[in-house]
Amino acid sequence: MELAILGFFESLPAALAVGLLLLPRLINEDASRFKPAIALLAGLRAVIGFVLVVALARSIIPAEKPLDAATVSGFVFGTVVGKAWMATQALALLFAGLAIARLFVLSDLADRVALWTGIAVIAVVAVTGHAMDDSLPLWTQISFVIHTAAGLTWFGGLLGLVWWMYSAQGKPPEVAHRLAERWSLVAKIAMGLVALSGLALAWENVGSFPNLLATPYGRYLTLKLAFLCAVLLLALSLARYITRQPKEEFDTRWYGRIGAYEAGCGMALLMLATWIGAINPASHETDLYWPLPFRISYIATWGQKVEAFTPIWWWGVAGLVLALAALVIWFAPPARSWRMKAAPAAAAASVVAALVSLSTEAYTDTYNDPTQDYTSESVARGYAHFQEHCVSCHGPMGEANGPLAKDLKNAQGVAIVPADLTAPHVGTHTIGDIFHWLTFGGQSGVMPNFKEQLDVDDRWDVINYLLVLSYTQRSRFLGPSGIIQWLIAPDFQLIDPKEEVTTLFKLRGTPTLISFARCRLQGEEAKELASSLQIAAQTARTAGAHHVTIYDGDCPQDAKGREASHPRSVETAYSVVNRLPNVPYTTEIAEAHFLVDRSGYVRARFQHFTPDNGGTAQLRARVAALAKEPIVVINLHSH
Repeated sequence: MELAILGFFESLPAALAVGLLLLPRLINEDASRFKPAIALLAGLRAVIGFVLVVALARSIIPAEKPLDAATVSGFVFGTVVGKAWMATQALALLFAGLAIARLFVLSDLADRVALWTGIAVIAVVAVTGHAMDDSLPLWTQISFVIHTAAGLTWFGGLLGLVWWMYSAQGKPPEVAHRLAERWSLVAKIAMGLVALSGLALAWENVGSFPNLLATPYGRYLTLKLAFLCAVLLLALSLARYITRQPKEEFDTRWYGRIGAYEAGCGMALLMLATWIGAINPASHETDLYWPLPFRISYIATWGQKVEAFTPIWWWGVAGLVLALAALVIWFAPPARSWRMKAAPAAAAASVVAALVSLSTEAYTDTYNDPTQDYTSESVARGYAHFQEHCVSCHGPMGEANGPLAKDLKNAQGVAIVPADLTAPHVGTHTIGDIFHWLTFGGQSGVMPNFKEQLDVDDRWDVINYLLVLSYTQRSRFLGPSGIIQWLIAPDFQLIDPKEEVTTLFKLRGTPTLISFARCRLQGEEAKELASSLQIAAQTARTAGAHHVTIYDGDCPQDAKGREASHPRSVETAYSVVNRLPNVPYTTEIAEAHFLVDRSGYVRARFQHFTPDNGGTAQLRARVAALAKEPIVVINLHSH
């Protein structure tokens, strides 16, 4: 809170000083009456900068350590934040010096230098905030500078414009009109830059549309967008006034009053921006809170082949009918006199109906992020929890065929069938939905909650297992020919003496062949298995793919690649998807080879290699094809 308040009062005087420097230049006006104010504002910005560094130090240095001069000095000269503050403060002091010098020197060059120095001062405001994160892409860091420079220049200019309009006694209306007209062009350019850079920053710092409502950062940003809409509407009214009002009848008082309303909304924008700059970005949050009882999802509604005359269908039809009505009203000649109100109203109603049609039930945890990574170890733990708590209803493989499945009834005595966890409908729910049901009980009222039996991490382990389990209906038919990207390969730790590649995830960027085998056979069967493993290893090497092996028993050494740290957990996790039609499930994999693409999706499976069964040619072809595909980011929320 303290940093946000100081950030606000640091930005405000510098922005107003820049505005008062800029406006007179738009109409070549003598700006001597603003010089004392500009010098005072620039000096105030420099002073607040010294207060800010103390607050920054206090927010980073442990509270038990006293904040004396030596500590602050060490912070300033020994930390990245302190050095960034020194750079910004040097600019602020230079700006203050130039502003004071203008009181005694009449020079157009001095005015120009002071203006651009002031813009630099407000541009680097973000340098001591999120823009310091060196993990961000360069374009994001540049966007911070553009966003603050353009936004504060607009805001400072708007404040200066209001000041000018209210102190314009004796100025001809034509001069005020010319200033407003030229400022309007500057404001349009500045707001365009704010919008473009804001989109870039939101993409990086918010991460997804749900995060706009599910995180504190996102909710403040949503509120900021609401104030921005108000600013744009007020700006539109000012622009219409300029184009419609005769120059000689320009009313500075009216223009100044509407401008003051816009500046008030701009003040709220600045306060929200400084507060947002002091909290965690939405994309860094894991404990998300969804405030609405619904969410918008095509996959969960129309993506499920909606039947006619259901509520989803009726709302969709209503949306289409209202959209057509809006078009008819707009273009029909008899409706010309009232189309300006009726057509937008019908269009708005159409949008609402369409959104209702696309809405599905949501919970406070709907967009929550897991506390356990999607790893084989987590899946194996989730498998154990599932066997202990869930198989009695859902069955050993989640197919709704547990021993209690036929006898389940809700409080009203209606028979309830447990969910088939391998059915396609599982993919219509977010992982947060599943976490909510595990925590508070299922939708039907029959499934109990497990928050007492399973802690938070345990519940997320179960969900990671369910993610793998939900693939099993389709994974039965997984073969060498390849599939689209839908089966996410669980990550796992690797043994690497050099500690260069320690997880499967770190192999992304190049296709990877994961080979499983249990070398406990005898005679010809053992020789055939050894030959298959050697062919797989040799083909993976020559095709340019990584090779990871999870072998049990006396497998040939020359067939081994990188090995898993916890092979049993990995075998358990991958055995869930290693199913074939009409073959009983087992947690042991006799032999299987999964080809994982550059993004981390399982794309093909090979059961056994022989010199003449064509498997090597298929494997080489698949590796070559996958090597050309672009890398995509995996999102577990839309599994």
